[in-house]
Amino acid sequence: MHFTLLALSAAVALPLASAYPISGDVVNCRSGPGTSYGVVKSYKRGEDVSITCQATGTSIKGDELWDKTSDGCYVTDYYVKTGSSSYVTKKCDGGSSGGGSSGDLPGLSSTQSKHAHAIIGEAKREDLGRHGCTAGIATALVESSILIYANNDVPESLKYPHDKVGSDHDSVGIFQQRAMFYPNIAADMDAAKSAAQFFAKMKNISGWKTMSVGTLCQKVQGSAYPTRYAERVAEAEKICSAGGL
Repeated sequence: MHFTLLALSAAVALPLASAYPISGDVVNCRSGPGTSYGVVKSYKRGEDVSITCQATGTSIKGDELWDKTSDGCYVTDYYVKTGSSSYVTKKCDGGSSGGGSSGDLPGLSSTQSKHAHAIIGEAKREDLGRHGCTAGIATALVESSILIYANNDVPESLKYPHDKVGSDHDSVGIFQQRAMFYPNIAADMDAAKSAAQFFAKMKNISGWKTMSVGTLCQKVQGSAYPTRYAERVAEAEKICSAGGL
């Protein structure tokens, strides 16, 4: 009986071994292991988080390790007191590739998936549901194939990380947001922040929650080719579903 009680106590105590306190004032937990991913939630200083696995990602003050918490999002290990600067648990699946919490999304490369995860993460943060997410992803597919474009006519855009260089007027970023209307180039060139700009305009459209996705995308973008968005809706829905919406 004494052995049984000891074994039971050890079994109960074991999960606590993976819980560690947050050392930063407010630390964001993101949809993937890097700052380009959308914020899912935030933790306060002293709050304990349980780590399910770890992956490498964006370097934060020299620390490239990111911890996936029991909430399903990633927080930089720099602000988690694990007592080690190395792994304290298993590596996440595809951890060193930076592929995000679910790896590559349907039909997308690792780069596209990283950006898509950021868009999906922002849709989650704003509680936009599958409908809002689908609008964002469908638009990103049409405008840029979910790649970040700089533009020689917007020199400042070339200073930020980008996947390609385009030449459509002064359009930049994943959503090809025109610099004359979206002058915050840093936001335009960031996957999550540009998605937030798209969603802000989307939410101001009356009836957006019930409007067909293709029509909704066109109302936000004002494209010269209004039917293209509807053609990517089914694909966008699969991507949002795989990303957790």
